[in-house]
Amino acid sequence: MSGASAECSAARTLLYPGGVSLGPRGPGARPLRALGEGEPSEGAWPLRALGEGEPSEGAWPLRALGEGEPLSGTPYVVLRLLGQGGMGEVYEVEHLALGRRFAVKVLHRCHAGRSDLSARLRAEARSIARLRHPGLPDVFDLGATEDGRPYFAMELLEGRDLRTELARLGVVAVPTALDLVLQALSALSLAHAAGIVHRDLKLENLFLCDDGTLKVLDFGVAKLLHASASLTAPDAVIGTPRTMAPEQCAAQPIDPRADIYAMGLVLYELVAGRGPFDELRGRGDALRFAHCEREPPPPSRFAPQPIPAALEQLILRAIAKAPEHRFQTAADMEAAVRRLHGRLHDGSPSSAAPAFSATALTPTASDAVAACAAVRARSGEAPAAAQRRPQLAVSACAARPSRRPRARSPRRAHPARPVARAASRASALAVCALAVASAALGLTLAQRWIAASEPPAPPSAHAAAQARSAVR
Repeated sequence: MSGASAECSAARTLLYPGGVSLGPRGPGARPLRALGEGEPSEGAWPLRALGEGEPSEGAWPLRALGEGEPLSGTPYVVLRLLGQGGMGEVYEVEHLALGRRFAVKVLHRCHAGRSDLSARLRAEARSIARLRHPGLPDVFDLGATEDGRPYFAMELLEGRDLRTELARLGVVAVPTALDLVLQALSALSLAHAAGIVHRDLKLENLFLCDDGTLKVLDFGVAKLLHASASLTAPDAVIGTPRTMAPEQCAAQPIDPRADIYAMGLVLYELVAGRGPFDELRGRGDALRFAHCEREPPPPSRFAPQPIPAALEQLILRAIAKAPEHRFQTAADMEAAVRRLHGRLHDGSPSSAAPAFSATALTPTASDAVAACAAVRARSGEAPAAAQRRPQLAVSACAARPSRRPRARSPRRAHPARPVARAASRASALAVCALAVASAALGLTLAQRWIAASEPPAPPSAHAAAQARSAVR
């Protein structure tokens, strides 16, 4: 979402919560009067220059439609708001005549009249509609509302996006992450073959359905390579700074290899729990500079789970700075991920793992603790260090790679050594204390034995005289 659109959305949330409307004044309202010189009008907004994507002069940001409100000029009635982006709103709706539910994406009302954004939303609908793939949503309808805003209806999905899932888990098991990325790359291969570059691939736009299917969403800023006219200005920077390829950051011509870079970042975040430059999140210019100039640290530096060396090499190749150093097509990256996925399930002792489903990203709590404890016991990791790490999925613990990670940060190297040294010192002190106690006990017993073995002393003369007197 652009800064202007985010501001517009924030204003709508703050100014019009819970369906507040701008109705006429009631009978108890204060009487109107003429304004004095220089006096601001009541409730007026401060004047300033409009940013890109902001409503035209005199327009107020409108609240989202509520439950039961009709989408004017369409056969749909709104059930709930599903989400908002930089260009449109997505609602769960019901077709009045069919009684069937859909997801409808409609241009923001604050963008009504923007012919460029209207053309982009229609292009998005047509792009998705002509691509039939399990990893892409089906589009059923394209039209315009009563006030001229374009909309399109697509299948209603049940599930959650990968950003939500990663926030819940902390990290995704390596085999499961590979399975999810394989599904996304398969859909991208079809889109690229049709001349469509997504340009905004990120965890928020990858939707995990409840049946385990992954859907690639939001082609709102997609580039049509074979289009006769571009909808984007030549020097425009399009995308999300946190996931943009270097050529996108520099506003250079892009091709499908920009999506390869974004998919490498997606895989990085899934297995490491964070991106390579997350410390710069929220600083757009610094993020763009990092993607253009800074070498990304390997994911094993941050990952709380073992990262196979082959997976690390694959990720670093996908996010190479120069497009010619990356995988050249989504099909090439898909083949490499599939080979690695197969090696983790080839039956070798170090990589054998039970079959898993993308829907079962986490086990029960007891299973996760037991499986991770087994891995820590085999690797010699100290319990105190292990408690600071998030729990992994059972598939992550069971499917250990055959090679250990080649790069570790200094703070994570040999976590068991300080604990082992402390245990050794405690053991030595205990042995010394036991030896001292044994020596003291031996001395006490020896003194008692010597006293018992000495003969009794003869009675003195005075004691003998007293004894004789007593007898008399």
